[in-house]
Parts: sequence; structure tokens; C-alpha cells
Amino acid sequence: MATQATGSVNVVAILQDKINRILLTYGELALKGRNLDDFKRRLQDNLRLRLAFAGPGWTVRWRHKRLFVEVPEQGREQLPAVLTALQEVAGLAWIHPCRWLPGDPRPSTEHLPQLESWLLEMARASYRPGDRFRVTVNRADKRFPGRSNALEQEWGARLIQETDWDQVSLRRPERNFQLNIYPEGCYLFCERLPGMGGLPVGSGGRLMTMLSGGIDSPVAAWMMAKRGCSQDFIHFTATHQQQNDPASNKVVDMVRHLSRFTIRSRLYLVPYTHFDLAMLASPSPYGVILFRRFMARVAESLCQETGGLALLNGDSLGQVASQTLENMVSKSRAVTLPILRPLVGMDKQEIIDIARRIGTFENAIQPYKDCCALIEQSPKTRSEHGRLSREEKDAFDDYEGLIRDSLAEARRLDFQCGEAVDPDSKDPLRG
Repeated sequence: MATQATGSVNVVAILQDKINRILLTYGELALKGRNLDDFKRRLQDNLRLRLAFAGPGWTVRWRHKRLFVEVPEQGREQLPAVLTALQEVAGLAWIHPCRWLPGDPRPSTEHLPQLESWLLEMARASYRPGDRFRVTVNRADKRFPGRSNALEQEWGARLIQETDWDQVSLRRPERNFQLNIYPEGCYLFCERLPGMGGLPVGSGGRLMTMLSGGIDSPVAAWMMAKRGCSQDFIHFTATHQQQNDPASNKVVDMVRHLSRFTIRSRLYLVPYTHFDLAMLASPSPYGVILFRRFMARVAESLCQETGGLALLNGDSLGQVASQTLENMVSKSRAVTLPILRPLVGMDKQEIIDIARRIGTFENAIQPYKDCCALIEQSPKTRSEHGRLSREEKDAFDDYEGLIRDSLAEARRLDFQCGEAVDPDSKDPLRG
């Protein structure tokens, strides 16, 4: 995910050695009531896991209602990677790389010259011809002497006098130089990076995500990670080679990437050869729909076994023949668990735009025959649950055995924060 707006000056790169804290702000969490502490703990735990790659010095802390990351003296070269990782953690609204000055038990103005010096340094580093600026002072600690608007005016005048900045805009500035004054210290920053938003992963229950080799299902997975859902993934393989040789299966790389957002996920590779053989003996004009019902039932069985509460897929209404409303209903009626479809009302371009933004698009468009494409070329656009149930009864002597045999040959791979991990290691989202 991008950390810098197009055309803007990368202040973080220029002042990297001066940044000593990253102030984090959250959005929806502020609306929570008695269970707010549970959400805060989950968010902090996820941040610690996500930043583990950077080393032990990158500490995540709460102070009152403020969340921040301490930037260690050793390891500052990790700062760009850390900022990118923070943007991939659900629950954060904004990320502010800051220059932080510790507070005093008795606040005074004696540190203002130091802060002003840092402000001028930031201003010179971030100047771009034609940009407008403003200065914002937030005195959350009202013990700090003076008035916020007076300091804003004074510092704004100093910027015009001593730097190349010469245009002010209070409503729509390209650069906002902000000083937040809290009891524990002062935060000075002029850069804010967008967070993922939403709720911390692990706060919204567990899903079993049905992952194809295409564009849509990874976007659906990202959207539900943003709503706080932990996820495991299931993918149906056409051959045992795809299952036994992960290097040849692009879906493995996709889940590795998605685990940057989902924190910890398991991928189950399930061959569908048993279903294929049964269908060869009893072909049906509803082959694709029957197959999608079969996949939903296998996913449901695995979901219940792993403690999941619902299935998730990338269906978008009317996008392809198998995703008409009638066929969606037929698929849903094949299982008892709900099937979540976050993309149902989105058009293809909207989905593609998100896929590009989250980094899944290039993988998704690599040549790959997904399971539905191998079953039948022209699926029926209309189906009915009763008719399909009769077709299944005629085609499969032991449907439950078909599910068991398929799951018996499944292979499991585990991923955490963008890396493969030992399947026997503790899942941090389960405690």
C-alpha cells in the first residue's frame, strides 16, 4: 500500500533521523463502549505482531487514549517499512510520523524555541512551490500556558519570514504543520498517512474464505479483515501437483500476501478429484452449480471444524453466469452457515481498483485455471434448490463420504504477517 501521496514531498525520507515516535489514531474504536478495552488490546497485539520484523526496539504503547510506536535509535532504516506495515493493520485511521518532546510535570513555554526550530526544519524539508500551508496547535493539556490560536499565528508568521512558504490556507492546505500538546509530551508532525480503517482483526469472529485464483475473492478477504474478521482460506485444486508443490500454485503467494492484513491465516488446499470422477460418471447440465454447492459444503465442514462462524466468497451479482441471484440462492441453500458476499453490489472496475490498491491485482491476473473454469464452459444462469438436490441424489451415492474423502487429502499451510510459519506454532488470534 502506498505511503506517500502522488507528487508530494516525502518528508519521512528527508527527516528520517529526526522522527522518534509514530502517533496512531483510530476511528471506529472511539464509538465502542464498555468493551473498548478489548478492542484496544486486540489492536495493540496485532501491531506488535505486525512490527515484529523490525526488531525489539519498536515498542507499541498506550498513554491514556493515545496509541504510539516508539522509534528506536538503532534501526531507523526500518522506518519506511514500519510505516507501510502500520497501514496494513485494520483498526487504524491515521499514522503520524512525529518529532516528540517529553512533557514536564509543570508545563511551561521554555521548550517552545526547540519546537519552533523543529517546525522550521520540517517546513524547509517539505516545501513545494505553489503549495499552501497552515499551522494547527492542539493544547489537549490545558495546563500549558498561552492560547492555541496565538501560537498558530506566531508560528505561521515565522514560516513565511524564514522559509519559502508564502501561501496560507486554513481550509484546504497541502501541508498542515501540527503540534499536539499532551501531559506526556508534545508531538510535532506535518505528515499523516491513511490507515486501513475498520476494526482490529480478531474482534469480529472467524470466517472460512473460499479463495479462487482470480481478482474478486482476495478483495472480499481484505474487506472482511477490515471489519475485524480472522480468516482461514480454502482453495480447491485441479491436480495433486498444485496441492503438493506450493511453489507452482499462485494461490499460496496470494494468501501469503493477504496475511499481511489478516495477521494469521491457514490455507487448506483441497483436491476436487473425487467430485470430478463422480460427475464424469453422471454428467449434468448444472455441473458448475453442483460444483459450487459441493465446494460450499466442504468449506462449511472445515469451517465448523476450525471454529468459524460463516463462509466468505467473492461473488458479485450478475458478474458471471454462475453468480446470478438464482444461482447464489441455490448455493446458499446447500449449507446451513451464512455465506458473506461483501462484493455483491460492486462492479468489476471498483473491485479492480481495490485489488490494485492492496497489492493483489498482479498476482490475480497471472494465468491460472480456477476450478470452476475447468468444470464447464457454459453454466446455467438459473437453478432451483429442489432440482439440484435431485440431481445430487442421482449423481452421488455417498455425498458425506465425498466430503470426507476430499478433506482427508487436504494440505494445510500457515502464514503470519506475510510469512510462512510452522503450522504447530501458537495462533495469536486464538490466544
